[in-house]
Amino acid sequence: MAVRVRMEQALTRTVAAAALLAALGPAGAALAEDAATRPAIRTNRWQEDWSALANPALRTAAFDPIKYIPLRPGAPQSYVSFGMTLRERFESLDAASFGIGGTRPDSHLLQRLQIHADAHLDAHWQLFVQLEDDRAFGKAAITAVDQDPLDLRLAFLAYVNATEHGTFKARVGRQDFDFDLQRFVSSRDGPNVRQSFDAIWGDWETGPWRFIGFVSQPVQYNLLHPFDDMSNGRVLFHTFRVERQVLGSNELSSYYSYYQRDNARFLDAGGTEQRHVLDIRFAGKLAGFDWDLEAMGQAGSVGSKQI
Repeated sequence: MAVRVRMEQALTRTVAAAALLAALGPAGAALAEDAATRPAIRTNRWQEDWSALANPALRTAAFDPIKYIPLRPGAPQSYVSFGMTLRERFESLDAASFGIGGTRPDSHLLQRLQIHADAHLDAHWQLFVQLEDDRAFGKAAITAVDQDPLDLRLAFLAYVNATEHGTFKARVGRQDFDFDLQRFVSSRDGPNVRQSFDAIWGDWETGPWRFIGFVSQPVQYNLLHPFDDMSNGRVLFHTFRVERQVLGSNELSSYYSYYQRDNARFLDAGGTEQRHVLDIRFAGKLAGFDWDLEAMGQAGSVGSKQI
């Protein structure tokens, strides 16, 4: 039989040191404050908005002074924020191959450390940089999703402009994104190493409609040396997506994606891999029930063989 024990603890605590500009948000007594007036820690740290701390009455946690550093007097939306995330996960695997192949027990610790700086230049512009160090202590077989020494995970410039006609958003640089339940487009938070993309992203929201498009090169990870991750034109991933709210707040969406990889190798095919993906999804909730109906089709080729 196989037994898998996984103990995971996500730690988000404030740390301040002279050598590291690191901070974390609310802790202790601050947790009791109204979440509607005080920002909350999010999985994607670049989505946090600490401008509420322009109000001195809300600066109650120990390291709030470096969660909100104003850039210009009288401009609460112009500030810099520093943060850190530490995730520790212990795994113990016994008979992972169900007794076949003589697999030995494997107990190990997976550690993810992230440090970021988030600069909001005004109500429209944001510059975000995040470093990440991922380690797999004691793991028998280490892969690219288990370990990645200190490297640049995110570094992008974002622009947002909200008008009476709609909201336009754009991001340029190394970033992450995900769709829906993350079955196809995912930030890959489950494994130790998250997935990043060097990309240009844009979307337009107006009324019940939202239009999203991006062109990207997925980051390829190297687990031996610091700052050796890179993207290149040998792997491409592009998407155009349309969303609409229907029957209240329920969502109907569809997207087309193009994936290309040079020198792909499979057991029965090799060469340039090209995939065309069409996805349709209807999701919502009603009377205590929620649903997610999704259909996807793929076509394309690997070398001379059709997908």
